[in-house]
Amino acid sequence: MTAPRLLIRKAMLNIQGRIRPCIQVQADVSPELTAKLNQHFLNENLFRRASYAQGFPAGVPAPAPSMAPHLTAFIKNDACPEITVKTLLAGQMQQCTSIWEVIAFEYIAQRAFDSFCAVAKTVAEVGTETVYQPEGSDISMFAADTAAEIAAKLAAELAAGPVAVAVSAPDGLADAA
Repeated sequence: MTAPRLLIRKAMLNIQGRIRPCIQVQADVSPELTAKLNQHFLNENLFRRASYAQGFPAGVPAPAPSMAPHLTAFIKNDACPEITVKTLLAGQMQQCTSIWEVIAFEYIAQRAFDSFCAVAKTVAEVGTETVYQPEGSDISMFAADTAAEIAAKLAAELAAGPVAVAVSAPDGLADAA
C-alpha cells in the first residue's frame, strides 16, 4: 500500500454570478485501503466543529497568529462542515466568502487528514498482530542493568572481607542429643 496523501485544490469560481474563492480536498489512497474503508468505516468522523468550539487540544500544530481569529470565526460559523472518511475519499469542496475561510478550511482539512491517517493505519492493521513495547522496556537492557547491580553488590561484599558466621543447632534439637 502507498502512503495516503491529501490533495488540495484552490480556485476562484463563478458561483451564482459571483466570483468566490473555493477549496477542494480529497484523500488519495491505495485501492486496497479504499476498499477496506468503504466496507466498514465511511461514517467515521474526522472533524466535528462542536468538538473544537473551545479550541484545539494540546499537540495540534498552532495556527499562525494572523489566522487564529479567522479560524475561530470559521469554526463557530454554521458553514463549517464536518469531515468524515466518506467526504475525504470522495472529495469535499468548500465555497468560501473570503480567502481567510479558504485558509481556515485548509487547516481544518489537514487536521482531519491527520485523523484519517490514524484511522487508515489501524484499518490496514486489521487482521494482523502487532506488539507494543514502550520506550525503556528493552528486556536485554533490563537484564544488563540487573547483572551490573549484582556484580557491584558482590564486589562490595568481597571487598569487605570474610564474614564470621555462627552456626548453632535449632531450638529443641540440642536437648535431644
